Amino acid sequence: MKLLLTVCCLALFFSLSARAELRVPSSVFKMDELEEVKAKATADKEPLIFVYTDPGTT
Repeated sequence: MKLLLTVCCLALFFSLSARAELRVPSSVFKMDELEEVKAKATADKEPLIFVYTDPGTT
């Protein structure tokens, strides 16, 4: 039982201490601006995060 608790605690510790160094930009663009934003992100060597959502839903 102690071994199981120790393993669980270690797994929790390592999962909480692992962090990605990814900063999500605060700007939001629409689909008609996608090509312009892709070109700018490529020129600046910045990552581009693409999330498709339907603006008609909540």
